[in-house]
Amino acid sequence: MAAITNHLLQDEWPGAALLELDYHVIWNEGSGRAAQIDQLRQLLSCFATRWTKIRRELDLPQAINGSRCRTVVAAGGDGTVNAVVNALMEVDARSRPSLSIIPLGTANDFAGTLAISDEVAEAVQHMRESEPRGIDIVQVHADGFQQYFANVAAGGNCVRVSELMTDEIKQRWGAMSYIRGAVSVLADMTSYRIQVDIDGEQLELDSWAILVANGRTNAGRIEVAPWASPTDGLLDIVLIKDGTVADMAEIVTRNLTGTFGECDQVIHRQAKRLELRSSPSMRFTLDGEIVNAEPIRFCVEPAPIKMYVGRQFQSHVERAELG
Repeated sequence: MAAITNHLLQDEWPGAALLELDYHVIWNEGSGRAAQIDQLRQLLSCFATRWTKIRRELDLPQAINGSRCRTVVAAGGDGTVNAVVNALMEVDARSRPSLSIIPLGTANDFAGTLAISDEVAEAVQHMRESEPRGIDIVQVHADGFQQYFANVAAGGNCVRVSELMTDEIKQRWGAMSYIRGAVSVLADMTSYRIQVDIDGEQLELDSWAILVANGRTNAGRIEVAPWASPTDGLLDIVLIKDGTVADMAEIVTRNLTGTFGECDQVIHRQAKRLELRSSPSMRFTLDGEIVNAEPIRFCVEPAPIKMYVGRQFQSHVERAELG
């Protein structure tokens, strides 16, 4: 197929809609490593490629539907991946393109779970040489609200930490920004009285935070659900019970080593569905996007999108492998 110049955005070259494309690149100029987009353009210069820059007024599902592409490439961080996943879920499953992630963000957590290389050239080469596989997505329901996410939903005090993540802190601390923010809220955390239904199991407790995970890491490659698999058809649910400042400090510290699941304050479950009520109302971040709606329900969607994974991708991790 004849190459299409990579220096034209979709709006500048309407003829792209008349061809079947190899790739439709959705990219975010605000991503942490967006400067590498020129390298990606060069690497894909021999393929029929359409380029779309994420912007506020963009109807992303319509843009993807109109591109007639085999593969959508999300070039950015976890927020970009989240936007593309939600757009793809609006495309008819019979014609839904596959998804490739080129990690250009600061943390790139879901790309890490899929073992996609942070090196752009290596990620592109593997995409060209491999076949995509079905990857689970999580559907979120609340009153008048429905959305999807690929990696992790974090609720409770996690949202307060996320709100502290200024551009200055992200630039200075990089992938350690979340730990920096967590330290700031340790002395003034909110306690939530939660009622949860986990595949029929009823729990009521005071909680500091909840994590609903499809991927293994969050907030800068911190292992919050080390046994999670995006191919097992299950959610990994982590409930962090309320406790003392010392308890919370231990959890934050253990976050760094991926061993916080061993704390007495942590409850872990695997399930297909979770429903939550909370007092006060618990806000969530869905791969970075803040949501405030209740009651809220999470359901796993088994393998609705085919994605490219890295050479070292592990669909299942045994506890013994985690050391």
